[in-house]
Amino acid sequence: MGQRGRIPYERYFETSVVPEPGVPLHSYAYLRRLTFEMVETSPVWDAHAHLGRDRDGRSLELDDLLRDLDEYHVDGTVVFAFDDPDQGADFQVPNERIWAAYEKAPDRLIPFMRLNPNGRWEPEYRRCLDRGHRGIKLHPRAQDFSLGSPAAREVFGRAAADGLPVLVHTGYGTGAVSTELAAIAQELPDLRLILGHSTFIDMPRAVAVLAAYPNIYFETSVVRAYDLFEVLDTISPLRVLYGSDLPYASSANSLHELAVMADIVGVEAAHFADLFGGNLLRLLGRG
Repeated sequence: MGQRGRIPYERYFETSVVPEPGVPLHSYAYLRRLTFEMVETSPVWDAHAHLGRDRDGRSLELDDLLRDLDEYHVDGTVVFAFDDPDQGADFQVPNERIWAAYEKAPDRLIPFMRLNPNGRWEPEYRRCLDRGHRGIKLHPRAQDFSLGSPAAREVFGRAAADGLPVLVHTGYGTGAVSTELAAIAQELPDLRLILGHSTFIDMPRAVAVLAAYPNIYFETSVVRAYDLFEVLDTISPLRVLYGSDLPYASSANSLHELAVMADIVGVEAAHFADLFGGNLLRLLGRG
């Protein structure tokens, strides 16, 4: 890309991303064409969705989550707790609700535990790990901790030792975190680190700093179009994970945005299956 952080002007008129006459812009038929029919032939998995309720008033129940996934034929999603008002010091209650939802739809959900490094996180970590949670969600802004703090580093170290991926909020409220993330990735090369919202708050610096670390993955939920272009134009398509951030966005908007921007960037058709689920499933040992 010429000028960093900008979509080349001529690409705005890409005819490949314009729906045919009579095909609605937000429709499954249009998504099928954007993805070269991949959504019909390969699994589609979301790397970022919430269940329960949040301190900000948002909530999402299992039936509503599945209804949103079904509308666009999404096979399943990673799920974890909101910044739940019942989180206590260790998120035990919200993590229990996530597991209960998983037991109702085990073929559609991949449960992650949510932890607070500021509290006594170790017993809850062990409880969730032993039960079968497949990863960890950390939110530095909501739980008010630095990614480089000793407590957070301890969580990262345990996750690396136990083979659990960690999804870290790197969106609004986090600031410039690329240097801290690079230090963690270098110190713990076995840690699989998923950047929730692709560090868009620190673009375009983030992709320049973090592209060199193969254990860092960029998750695409609620990323602005020009920042998503930057990610897809710079980062290997084998390190990008489709995400929606349900209920803060919908499957419809999230799928279409990633498909349109991947088409504009020129991602090869063979990699669409990786972007929309294959990478996530391999990262979790299910691909």
